[in-house]
Amino acid sequence: MKHRILFNVGTLTDEQAQQLRLAIQVRSDPSLVVAKEADIVVTKSIQYLNVMCLHHLWQFWGFPALLPNDRWVEALVINRCVDPISKIQLQTWTRTTVLPVVIPALRIYDEYDVYRELDRLAKRVDDVQRFLYQQLRKRGKASSDAFFYDITSSYFEGSRCVIAKLGYSRDHRPDREQIVIALMITPEGYPFYWRVLTGNTQDITTIESLVSDIKQRFGIEHCTLVFDRGMVSADNLQTIGHGELQYVSAMDADEIRTTLLDDVMPDAATPDDFEQVLALREFQRFDENAFLYYRPMEKDHQRYVVTFDVQRFYEQTRHRRTKMEGIEQWILQTNEALRSAQKSRNRDIVERDVSRMLARKGLKKQANVTIEPISVNVTTPKGKTRTVNSFHIKVDWLSDRLQEAARLDGLTVFLTNIPKEQTDDREVIRWYRRKNKVEEAFHEIKSHLQLRPMHVTRSERVKAHVAICILASFLYNDMEQLLRTAGEECSPSEVLESFRHGQVHRIEIPTGRRKILKVQEASEAQQRFLQALDCETIVEEGFKKRFLKLAENWL
Repeated sequence: MKHRILFNVGTLTDEQAQQLRLAIQVRSDPSLVVAKEADIVVTKSIQYLNVMCLHHLWQFWGFPALLPNDRWVEALVINRCVDPISKIQLQTWTRTTVLPVVIPALRIYDEYDVYRELDRLAKRVDDVQRFLYQQLRKRGKASSDAFFYDITSSYFEGSRCVIAKLGYSRDHRPDREQIVIALMITPEGYPFYWRVLTGNTQDITTIESLVSDIKQRFGIEHCTLVFDRGMVSADNLQTIGHGELQYVSAMDADEIRTTLLDDVMPDAATPDDFEQVLALREFQRFDENAFLYYRPMEKDHQRYVVTFDVQRFYEQTRHRRTKMEGIEQWILQTNEALRSAQKSRNRDIVERDVSRMLARKGLKKQANVTIEPISVNVTTPKGKTRTVNSFHIKVDWLSDRLQEAARLDGLTVFLTNIPKEQTDDREVIRWYRRKNKVEEAFHEIKSHLQLRPMHVTRSERVKAHVAICILASFLYNDMEQLLRTAGEECSPSEVLESFRHGQVHRIEIPTGRRKILKVQEASEAQQRFLQALDCETIVEEGFKKRFLKLAENWL
């Protein structure tokens, strides 16, 4: 092999040598481009990591097979998870993401497409629920025959819907028409059954149809329903029992007072003697920390488990004392104002103000209020003296009524029809304490997934909108389960926010008339999250190469 020196470049620095090598490579490799730094610009960036992660989970659960003709449903669900917007803005939003690459049908848009799919989804809600339940059983995500059930409400803003009615508002907006949503989830937090009801539906009326639905729709013959005390009634418990189902619930304060209170707490405990009182009433420690005590009972063929929460006992005792002090302070200030009255006061108005204050503090029955008339001498600007009629308020606390109220401090009573030989008392307590999972699901749907405001008014589309939010909650919960299993403490919303920065960039070099697509490199934390979610393939070089090939014609 012969060598021929073309020209002598002299001594080169490392940087100059590298530049020379690149110049030689550019001559032989057309994929390499030489450009000034100022000529390289990013002309478009779209969301990749967050959307592809959710798309991966959507496919994992088999939703494309269930909804093969509904291209916008997946987009609606993913949008709820990462950036909730109105339906009319959805097409514009998808173009800021990689969704049109993985779902090419989204590139063709008619403004009514989304609404037509909502109409189809509303007709298939029963199919979707059966599919979810089957998938959860198939994949071992419904580990027991116990399910948590609860209802919530969501009000409308500036729009009307035929199923929206005034009713008891859990959002503290009794002035707004609302809908009621009933939801059932697995102990792992996966939602699989829901109903959208008129806004004036009462909790207690939903149980009978629930029992019928779960037997017919899912073929569930034996299970345990865990539900809130607001749904407890003799008829409901009888309905569940006749359906050969089991239940765990709790009693409200009035039921405890009329049914069991004389047996379990005939006299109020105090912070100084509660341990002796509990021992006398045969309570047992639930745990070594002695924060919770329990006592099993059976009365009139009904099984109960009574608990005494020490922390809640202290809080309720302290809270009552604080409210009493607040009322006393308010009366002192009001009496001072009454003594300084410049005009005669109306007795009815004074009585009304006192009554409202006591009712607001929840101590109307525990107080005896006396309103005595007094005369106040007032000196006019001209120096004359006149007398006005005013009042003096006096409150006496009724110790027997206060003691009666204090008997309930720290107490909760659970009731169940599960035989004791099947489930012990501690497990009954654990089941109900885990019920907060359904409350967490409602909070998630209303906050992160923004169930409200609803930008649709037709009842079927409202139901479809709720279904979209619950499907988004399903994916959220799946993410949470995977993250916890991997030991990650971040929430799904925090992970998706981290993923928001993982984008696809379109890089252009005008001088060379070149367009380059590049997937942003995942950070160490992002890679760890992807591994926990079993989605790490979406950042592998082979996957990214195939994806960018598909994206070339669109981007």
